[in-house]
Amino acid sequence: MISKELKEIIDTAGGRYIIVENGKPAYIVMNFEEYKEAILSRKELRALTEKELIDKINSDISLWRESKGNSEEEILSEIEKLEDIEYVR
Repeated sequence: MISKELKEIIDTAGGRYIIVENGKPAYIVMNFEEYKEAILSRKELRALTEKELIDKINSDISLWRESKGNSEEEILSEIEKLEDIEYVR
């Protein structure tokens, strides 16, 4: 059973936590539902034609931009959050 404290740490790190061994990323700990969704998405992507894949990527980029906004301040804030993630060795 994973502790409440560890769950909070993982959630703070964006729902994923990278475990490093010998200076290299070795494992990623993430929510099972998110993992399952990623696997299903990968299967769906394999079935797409090249044009369908390009259209999906462009659509995903547009949706991401809308959800994050295009403000430079927001982008810099996201970068700062990523820089604050502590990696365990």
